[in-house]
Amino acid sequence: MRILEKTPAGLRDFARRVLPAGIVDDVRDALMHHNNQQSMVSREPWHKVRIRRHILRRKPVLYHFEIHITDHCNLNCRGCAHFSNLCKPTFADLTAFESDMRAMAEHFSAVEQIYLLGGEPLLHPRIADFVMAARKIFPETRIYLMTNGTLVTRMKNDFWKAMADTRTILLADSYPIGLPVDEIDRLGREHEVTVEWTDPRSEFFKIPIDSQGGHDARDSFRRCQGYNNCPIVREGKLYPCAYVAFADVFKERFGLPGLDVTEADYVDIHREHNPERIMDFLLHAVPWCSNCDMQSLEFHKWGRSERDVAEWT
Repeated sequence: MRILEKTPAGLRDFARRVLPAGIVDDVRDALMHHNNQQSMVSREPWHKVRIRRHILRRKPVLYHFEIHITDHCNLNCRGCAHFSNLCKPTFADLTAFESDMRAMAEHFSAVEQIYLLGGEPLLHPRIADFVMAARKIFPETRIYLMTNGTLVTRMKNDFWKAMADTRTILLADSYPIGLPVDEIDRLGREHEVTVEWTDPRSEFFKIPIDSQGGHDARDSFRRCQGYNNCPIVREGKLYPCAYVAFADVFKERFGLPGLDVTEADYVDIHREHNPERIMDFLLHAVPWCSNCDMQSLEFHKWGRSERDVAEWT
């Protein structure tokens, strides 16, 4: 929103008075898409987007997407944004994973980075196969395997060899749980695998979910940039974030009304064949965004979950 804050207040007020609300919203969206460096969808300068799209006629460049290797996790984090502590044990199928990854590769001229995560991906007994499959399909993309770090020291040589051979980066989350940081770093050096750590965080965000909906979806989407708006693939569908992708898990666990995900909330990556429509979808709010109360965004310290609905609402 910084680019909007730099616009003189008088000009903003004048625009609101004389222009239809829809036009004002469209201008704000365009500014966000062209200038927000926190976007996980596109970080191309606007002039490069126009040249690529209208002159070179090339497919879009996607900055980031995520895909689960497991839905469940061995670490019970309060308010997990992927609902991993509410998920039943679920291991990705390698054939389906490869099919979804190929579909994503076909839609974009490039993907800058991919997160293989969960849940906790190191719980999957065939994690090495997923790492190798991802690299085969995306030979030039920066690929991260994101882990909570608790199982790294138990991984066997086939895992480390796959990581090294595919140049996959091991990204460990710096949760305040006494992880053996030095040992993990040593294993990375020993096996010639790049190990990176997320920035240490004293606080975690909570975007309250309102099962009654009714919030301004476009406003929620704008405010979500840099927080939870990370494209994610699940079972052949591309969603704007994990909240939408796994809303069924949250809804079923607590028996809440509403929160239904419709065809307007995702793209079927095996049926949609227009890459520009996919990119445009990712750059705009979906109806489910009306369930996110971004105006009540709050922060809390990391802690163990009690799996109480209040952790997310």
